[in-house]
Amino acid sequence: MTTPTLIRQLTEQARQRDEQALGWLQSGAPSPQAVHDIRVIIKQQRASWQLLRPWLCRDDHRTIDRALGQGAKALATARDQHVMAQTLDNLARKTLKHRRQELKQAHRHLLADSPPPEPPGVDTTRQALHDDLQQWQRLNLVVSDHELLATGLARTYKQCRNRTIKALGSHQAEPWHDLRKWVKYLLYQQQDLSAGGIPAITDHTSLEKLGNKLGKLHDLEVLRQFLQHHPDRKTAKPALQAIAEREQQLLKKCQRKSQALFHAPTRKWIRAVL
Repeated sequence: MTTPTLIRQLTEQARQRDEQALGWLQSGAPSPQAVHDIRVIIKQQRASWQLLRPWLCRDDHRTIDRALGQGAKALATARDQHVMAQTLDNLARKTLKHRRQELKQAHRHLLADSPPPEPPGVDTTRQALHDDLQQWQRLNLVVSDHELLATGLARTYKQCRNRTIKALGSHQAEPWHDLRKWVKYLLYQQQDLSAGGIPAITDHTSLEKLGNKLGKLHDLEVLRQFLQHHPDRKTAKPALQAIAEREQQLLKKCQRKSQALFHAPTRKWIRAVL
């Protein structure tokens, strides 16, 4: 691979995503589905910039990434409240029969008392995507296809592998949440590269499954933090117990899946496409 074709293709894909998301924001407040889709696009954009991170100035990349993160956060409030309700519902379905009524009661009382979600911060998100589109339009990098894979993609896999090792050796939830972000980056980078004829090294379905498990783990943490600060401690108690039990089940699955996906050394892993 000598002619740098992948970088041009990735740049065009990123421009198209920004333009699509900006189109959804033209008519004002986006629908719940559009909010979800725009947040996915922002994650894809952040993944693309991470792929190019070795050739970018650290401060420039930090500025780009922070702006995209703020654009996603501006849409998060309404989604987080919906996810908390959904997570409580899922806990009620998966818990023992005699405890389901307690969790349904917690759902009715705890979330009903919470304030209505703030309207999505469309202006913040629109500006972030507009600025990002301009960054991609101005981008003038010359990176060979070989280097993009050997340095860029390999770096993302290495981040996943290192974070897996750290998470396995920790009793805290935070390393798993950090791993979730990089699993998504690796999935989105491989998906973009596959459009350029580069086969996936790590199976996309396996990455999606791990990402989903890690996402559910994160949703439990968001719900736990909300309940721990709720004034009705008595009603929140059974839900907090159910969260702790479900978290242990998910952790075991995440441990197995992450070990299976990221056991290979980085050099051995990347050789599959070089």
